[in-house]
Order: sequence, then structure tokens, then C-alpha cells
Amino acid sequence: MLRPVHALVLSCLALTPFAGTALGAQASSEKSDDAGKKAADDAAKKAALAEAIGTCDKGASAPLDPEAKAPPVQYGELFPQDFDLSKLKTLADKCQAAMLGAPQEKRLALEWLRVQIALNQPGLTFLLPQIKLLADGGSPEANYLLYEFYSVHRHDGADAGPPPVTRDMALDALQKAGKAGHLTALETLLRQYVDGPLLRRDPHKVVETAQRVIDAPAQGQSPGEWDSQFRAAMPLLIARTTLENDGFSSKEQQKAFHAVETDSQAGTNGSGRSALAYIKALRLGRGTQQDAAKARQLLEARVGSDQYAVPMLADMLAKGEGGATDGKRAIAMLRAATKTVAEAGPMLAGLLLDGKFVGRQPREAIQLLNGSWGLDAGIRLANLLPDYDGFQIDSPDQLVGRLSDAAEAGEPGAALALARLQLSDDQQFKNEDLARTMLKPLADAGDRDALWLYASTQYANLDSTSYSPSRRDDGLSDDQLKALIDEGEAKKEQQAYLLHAKLLRKGVVYPQDDQKATAMLINAANLGSVEAMVLLGDAYDDGLGIDKNPRERLHAWREAARLGSLKAKSKLANAFTFDSFNHLMTLREGITDRIALYNDGIGRMGAGVLGNDAAGIELSGLFSGPASSAGNAAVAAAVMDAFREAPAGLAEENLVGIGKALPDEIRIAIETTLKSEGFYTGEPKGYFGPDARKALAAWVDAKGPLGDAPASQATATQQAAPAPGGLDAEVLNRIRDKVFAQAQAAKADKQKLAAIKQLGILARYGDLPARWVLVRNYHQAKAIRSVVTPEEITRYALDILVSKPEGVDKPEFEFIFDLTQIAQDRKSKAVGSATLQAIRDDPRLQDPLTLGAIMGQFAFAPDACDSVLAAARKAGIDGVGEDGCDEDTRTALIAFAKDKGASGADAAARKAAADEVKALDAQAAK
Repeated sequence: MLRPVHALVLSCLALTPFAGTALGAQASSEKSDDAGKKAADDAAKKAALAEAIGTCDKGASAPLDPEAKAPPVQYGELFPQDFDLSKLKTLADKCQAAMLGAPQEKRLALEWLRVQIALNQPGLTFLLPQIKLLADGGSPEANYLLYEFYSVHRHDGADAGPPPVTRDMALDALQKAGKAGHLTALETLLRQYVDGPLLRRDPHKVVETAQRVIDAPAQGQSPGEWDSQFRAAMPLLIARTTLENDGFSSKEQQKAFHAVETDSQAGTNGSGRSALAYIKALRLGRGTQQDAAKARQLLEARVGSDQYAVPMLADMLAKGEGGATDGKRAIAMLRAATKTVAEAGPMLAGLLLDGKFVGRQPREAIQLLNGSWGLDAGIRLANLLPDYDGFQIDSPDQLVGRLSDAAEAGEPGAALALARLQLSDDQQFKNEDLARTMLKPLADAGDRDALWLYASTQYANLDSTSYSPSRRDDGLSDDQLKALIDEGEAKKEQQAYLLHAKLLRKGVVYPQDDQKATAMLINAANLGSVEAMVLLGDAYDDGLGIDKNPRERLHAWREAARLGSLKAKSKLANAFTFDSFNHLMTLREGITDRIALYNDGIGRMGAGVLGNDAAGIELSGLFSGPASSAGNAAVAAAVMDAFREAPAGLAEENLVGIGKALPDEIRIAIETTLKSEGFYTGEPKGYFGPDARKALAAWVDAKGPLGDAPASQATATQQAAPAPGGLDAEVLNRIRDKVFAQAQAAKADKQKLAAIKQLGILARYGDLPARWVLVRNYHQAKAIRSVVTPEEITRYALDILVSKPEGVDKPEFEFIFDLTQIAQDRKSKAVGSATLQAIRDDPRLQDPLTLGAIMGQFAFAPDACDSVLAAARKAGIDGVGEDGCDEDTRTALIAFAKDKGASGADAAARKAAADEVKALDAQAAK
């Protein structure tokens, strides 16, 4: 609570009458001495009062005060240049003495009040009634003081009680002072219209207010230097604002361009800002012909001596405007300028989040955004933090306060960003009640996003797995929720289906129904809801309202991850460890993304308490499961790529811990790769010391950020695409149904052989059902072996193994049986040549994890690995190992396939088969 320290005495001090009896015997000489002493005292008091009045007038004369006796002192000029507030306290004492000694001089009370507001000592609230009285009487200075008090105290704690000056009262007072021509009030309005957050940013209001500064009346006797300089700066402020913002007419822009061009050539003190406005106008074509190349040349010439040119040049470098793209230089320039140029930090944060030139570095970006007072940076930070709820920022209350102010001002995006942050799981910000208070007026005004957020929080704990939902007293009734959902689903709004699903899952508003809830999630996901995709993946994983389906689970999570969901990416990474049987996932998902998430601190345990042991605990088991199928070199490459995706992991304290968590053979493989590519000169022994860590950092910098996953990896379970000029699905389905029916009905050997030949046609075209029939029966049906060659059955089986079609049970075992039969038929040589050809023709087989898992089956069949090795040596492939199925050979086969490209045999077979299927269809139509 504010303590009453100062009290304004408005009445004169009462004189106490002398109560004693006059002594008649006093000598006349004593009377004369008393009179002389009193006269001297009176003279001294008058002199002291005059000195106090003069000092107060000189130091605190209020602008626009008609009774002022001295040149005006703007509010900012009250503060000593050396920040020694004892001087201000001395001035306050003088003004108080002057005010009490000369109560008839009304100006002195205002002067004392403004010094007291500047001192900001406890007890100011007791002075506010007097300030309000003066403001109501029309004093521009008193109105400004009301705003100033609010500005300083608007974030006082709740224990301070109701605010004595409300936001509306303060802003109204500020506008009144500005309307009267109070220059400090007008300067404050300008800052708010430029930067916010108390008023909505508005370049047109900036121009209007700047003109009011120019037209403002004289502030009093002999306006000071600041007054004239401030007014003189306004024409160029108007010109720069007109050029740097949208919404001004071409005529206004042309006039503004001429002004900044003239000033930039004049070389005045402020010509630097005019020069940058001139360059920006050239860049964007505002008020002049667009010439991005010239703008960039001018920036290059200027940036060495003008640090404020850095952000614009960096932006042009990053976007490739007016010349070649150079993102790394842009980032380096911005990093060097972040401490001195306000725009540099948020712009650098944007490049680090984009990840186009260096891997994404969200944690550094968060720090940069949090270090900026810019409103746009605050809004972006609020939208970013929910995904990184373990990241603690400095002064979270300041971010909340800034966004709250901006939300009240109607700043676009501020209220929604803050509400989402307060509805997240981030405990620094979580406050559902305040979020709902902020969302309701937006929802009432027609903001549909706000309305759905408001509706989704009508039941507390709706998303919790630990607590039952509880209804909030205020807000929408159950009937209103149902009506809103019905309306939203009619409009195909994804939020309607998502909320419907959550309510059904919990059994509130609607009867509990997991099957219908999952159906609603499918609808929401199909409309693009990332949250619904994540929840749908969970449903397929748990069999919640739908049959368990690992493929559909991964499909849902992959799509959510592609759209930026870190939660989905984390779920994919965690699922990899348990993918030993199905082999549906990739090293990118299971190794690279998992370590990248750890590098960025997402979901990390212990908050740093575990030190270097954290990586060993969190990454344990990552390399012993399905990853072992890929081989050490491929796993090492996936680990290295994690630092391209998340280079924050290259920080020494992080990299040392991860190095200790890696198996010895993986560290050796990393050092081997670094040495072979010229980044490491030591011996690859897996010590992963300072030289190796420095080499990894240099390798990451040279390689650049990791791009998006190739389509062949992102959809590893898809069937290889048919050759161009293929069949319509309708034709293929019709012929397949006919052939399968004939095969089922066949009794005589001739009929069976005819059906097998037609199955062979479908299989050559690439039809998976036909291929599976042949693969499943090859080893036990001599008739099939008489029609289908060992090369063909090998290629069909490999396609089945990599496609993993629905309804196919244990294809690995059938393939082993087929390979065994081929060996018994003494035709194993064909297996090796067919495998080489399949690897060349099917990019999916060029993934080390996929090929390693498949060739692991070769080891169980006689002669299969030997046949691959023989075929590789015959083809002259370098780097093969001692075994056709070992890591060295697999690595060499993949390198060979990528170097040589497709053989064309598979595409030719598919094309020829397509013609045969068409002929079958034409024959059946007769």
C-alpha cells in the first residue's frame, strides 16, 4: 500500500496569540530592539520566500500555464541530466516552501505537484484529488500528470487496491493534454501510435499527431531548445512515416520522397534516418520508381558507418532482393547488431526460426524475442512459447503486461496470442480465467477463433487425463455449446468437430462415445486441425473408438509433424524404439528428430539437474532397437544430421553429454566420416574429444540446415508408383477381380496355369495383391514356379516387404521360404542380380534402415547373401564387405544404386504389362 508521506497544507499557518500580560515596566530601549529584530526576520523570510519562488519557477514552470513567470520546463526536463534525484528533492522542498508561503500564487501548487509526481515517492495517491481538480479546471499539465501517474503505476500489484487513475481516465487525460497542444503529451501520443502498447499503432495517427506538434501553441515564455528541435523534426517524421507504411496515397508518398531525398542530401544531424527512409522507398517503390538493386548498393555503402542500416540490408540479403541471397551473412550482421539496434534481435529470431540458412534455433530465437520491447516480437513470442513450455523466460510478467495493454488497445493478434499462452500448459503463464475474460469480448465481436477457444474452455480439465471435467459457472450453456457445434459443423469448421470429439470422449454435454469421438477427430483432421491429427494418432495407437492401426497412427502424426507440431514429432520419435517388428519408420524420424528434439530441450527431463548424464538417460535404448538394422555408418549419419536440424546441440555442455550417450561404435563412425570428409585429422577411436566436437561443428556449418525429409522416407510404406501411362484404377480392379475369380474356380491344371499367367501379368504391372498371391505360394506351388522366374519373385517379395500392404501377414517368413526353394532349385544366382536391380529401381530400398531390415531376412535363407555378394562383385561395385548382407555391402549397394540410377527394367516390365492388361480388358468386353 502507498503510505501518506506528503500532505498539502492549503491554509496559512494559524497564529497563536500571546497569552501573557504585558509588562508595563519594560524599557523603551527593549521595545526598539524587538521591533528591529522582527523587521530583520521579516526581511529574511521575504528574501527566502522570493528565492524559493524564483527557484521553483525556474526549475518547474509548467508549459501552457497562463500564470507562468519563467520559461517552460517540459516534464522530461525536470530530471537532472546526471540522474541525481537529490537535486529534484531539493527543488520539491523549494516549491513546497514557495507554495505555502505564497498561496495566492496558484501556479506554485501545480509546479510542486509535477515535481512530486516526478519524484514518485510513496503517498502520491493523496495528491491525486488536487491534480484531478486542476485537470477538471482545464490544466493541460495536470491532465498530463494524471497520465504520467497511471503510466508509472499501472502494473502495481493487486495488493495496491483499485487503481486511483484508471486506464480510460489516463488516456482521456492524455488526449485532452495533447489536444491543448501540450508538447510532452503529444510526444507521448506519438510514441504510443508508433510502438504501442497503450494505444493501437496507427501510422495515420502518427502523421496527424506530428502535424498537431507543428501547430501547437507556444508553451510559455521563451520556449526552450527542446521545443524548437521537437517541432522541427516533425515534417521529416511525417515524410518517413508516409514512406515506410502502407495506406498513403501516391501523391502523399511522392511529396514525402522528395522531402527525405532533400534532407538525406543536405547532411543534417538527422539525415541518417532520412537516408534510410529514402533507401526503403527505393526498395519498395513508394513515391518513386522501385529499384531494389540501387537500394541494396546504397545500404552496402552505408552499413559500415551506420549500424541502423543493418536490419534492412540483412532483410534484403536473406530474401535475395536486389542481388544474390546470402543468409549466413545476414545472420552474422544481425548477431553483431542485436545489442545496439532494436530491430536486429526480432529479425534474427525470424531467420533462426525459419531455419533456411542455418538449422532452426528456437531457444535462441525465444531469448531474442523476449529481449525486445517491440509489440510484434511479444506477439510472436506468445505464439511460440506454448510449444516450449519447459523454457523459462526472464520477467514473464512484463510480457503479460505488455500484451494485456495491447489487447485493451485493440492491437490485432495481441489478445488471442496472450489467451492461447494462458491456456497452454506453461506454468509461467497458465491462467484460464484471465484468458476467458480476454476472449469473451473478442468472441462477442465476432472473432470465430476467439469464440472456439472460449467454448473449448467452458469445461475445465477437458484435455486432462487425470481430472474429470468441471463446468464453469459463467459462459455458454450446454444447449448453446451444442448449437454452436452444430453451426460450426454445418460451416465445416475444424474447431467444431474437434470440440465435439473432446466432449464426446469425456461424456460431457453429449453421452460418452469413443467411436463417434474418433469419427469427429477424423473430420477435424481432414479439415486441417493439427491438434486433431495428434489426437487421432493417439486413438489409432490405443484403439480408442477405432481398431488399432500402426500405419494410420503414423500417418496422422506425420502429417501433424509436417505442419509444425512438436508434440507429433516427439510422439513419432518415441514410437521408433518399438518399431522393431513392423519397420514402418525411418532413421530420420527415430534418430535424427529424437536427438534434435533433445538438442532444443523439448520434453527434456531434469531441467539441467542431471548434467551430462541426462542424455544417457533420455536416449537410452535408442541405438539398440530397430536402428541396429541400418548399420553403424547410417546411424552415425542420422546422429550427425540431428545437429544440422538443431545446431543448438553443438553447445559444449550439450555435446559432451550426447557424446557420452552414444555407443562406442557410433562415435567411431562419426569420427570416421568427419575424417573422410576432411574435417577431422585425428584417428577415429571414438574418444569424441574437443577436436572431434569442433570438427562436427565445422561439418554442420559447411553442410547447412537439414532439408525436409524425402518423400520416399516420409511415406516409406507406400507402394512404388506405377510407370507413366499406366492403367485407370477401375480397369485394374475389374481385371483383378476377374482373374482372382478364375483362379478360385480353376480345377484343371490348364485352367490353373492360365490363371497364374494372368496373375503374372498383374504382378509385373505392380499390383500388390497379385504379387502377394505369387510370393505366398511360390515355394509350395510348382505351377507358379513354372511361370514366375526367381528374378521376378525376388523383386515382388522386396516390393511387398517395403510396401507392407494391409492384410499381408508375415511376409518375411514367406520370402525366406521362397529363397530356400530357389536355393533348392539351384537358382540362387538370380536372387543376387534381381536384388541389385530392385535397389536401383526402387528408391525406398536405398534407405539404410529399410534395406538393413529386409536383408536381415536374407541371412536365414541358404545362399541368398552369397548370391548378393557375387552379383555385387560381378557388377564391379567398390567397398563391398566379406558378406553380401553385411553393413559394408549394403552401404556399397546403396551408393552404387544412387550413382547409376534406375536400370529401367522394372519400368519396362510395368509398361508392357499395362498393355497386356488392357488387352485382357478389351477381350473381356467382347
